[in-house]
Amino acid sequence: VTVAVADNGIGLPDENRSRLTEPYMTTREKGTGLGLAIVTRIMEEHGGRLTLSDAPEDFHEGRGACVSLEFKTSPVDDGATSEPANDSADGKTSDHLAERA
Repeated sequence: VTVAVADNGIGLPDENRSRLTEPYMTTREKGTGLGLAIVTRIMEEHGGRLTLSDAPEDFHEGRGACVSLEFKTSPVDDGATSEPANDSADGKTSDHLAERA
């Protein structure tokens, strides 16, 4: 499963483009340069990946940037149950959707 988000801004910088996902790499005066590095690491730890590219030509005349998050998918287990996971500290199951209603 891939989620792609494109904007119509100035796009990705030509200089240091390949380093944008490295820790402490920033093109701004303020900021730590950790955001893309953190997202990249989380995606990789879960078997996915983050890619940065220019916006497609058919999107705002090719202006802007595109960030794609490719998530690893798992095959469906026919023996899987629909029971909620036991994820609470007290050992009780919880239905997170019901809690929001």
